[in-house]
Amino acid sequence: MKTADLLADPDLRLRPLACADALDRPVRQVFVTDLPDPSRYLDGGELVLTGLMWRRGPYDSVPFVAALAARRVAALAAGEAAAPVPGDLVEACERYGVPLVAVPAETTLSRVMAIVVRRLDAETAEGDTAVPASHAALLARLPEDARRRFRQQVLGAVIGYDRRHRSDLLGTLTQFLACSCSWTAAARALNLHVNTLRYRVRRIEQLTGRDLSRLEDRVDLLLAVSLAASAREGVRAS
Repeated sequence: MKTADLLADPDLRLRPLACADALDRPVRQVFVTDLPDPSRYLDGGELVLTGLMWRRGPYDSVPFVAALAARRVAALAAGEAAAPVPGDLVEACERYGVPLVAVPAETTLSRVMAIVVRRLDAETAEGDTAVPASHAALLARLPEDARRRFRQQVLGAVIGYDRRHRSDLLGTLTQFLACSCSWTAAARALNLHVNTLRYRVRRIEQLTGRDLSRLEDRVDLLLAVSLAASAREGVRAS
């Protein structure tokens, strides 16, 4: 697949901001990060998703983008949940030739990731010798029943709680993960007081038995949320 394919999806509402003529580079995998230098985890050809939590000021954009360019990523997709994509990031991407698209606040990074994983997995399925593009793609290759049971095991209690109490803890969790578990950014994106967000996250942790301060538990929850989003996409498509 290509990043340009995502721009053609009207529901995502992505906007090209830099190097639009290079958005047809092949995407081999998707990588979500808010590290100031994620280069050690990149192999090339990634669509990099970021919530921009690594950016403390304009001076951070050049080293971040330079690191992506050195690893020859396919493109960078920057989330606007906390704030619009800054001009210094656009300039850095133009300077280093890294295609950049904006992900609007109403489109979560987890949803973009789920769509990319599904499309990459579909491409993988066309050739038996191909290798899954990411850990999420590997999980997505499991039978639907196994994926459903994984979602239920991780998120079943949260989904049940939402149904009983007409709440949206799943939406809170999705946004919190999309903001790289930044309390300030997630509270702003959800239009909540930080204390209210902390209460909701503690409830999610109690229901799931996961600790969102632990990387391993974040991965479980992110995969489950992504698969849940992918399942909803499948229902809408049908």
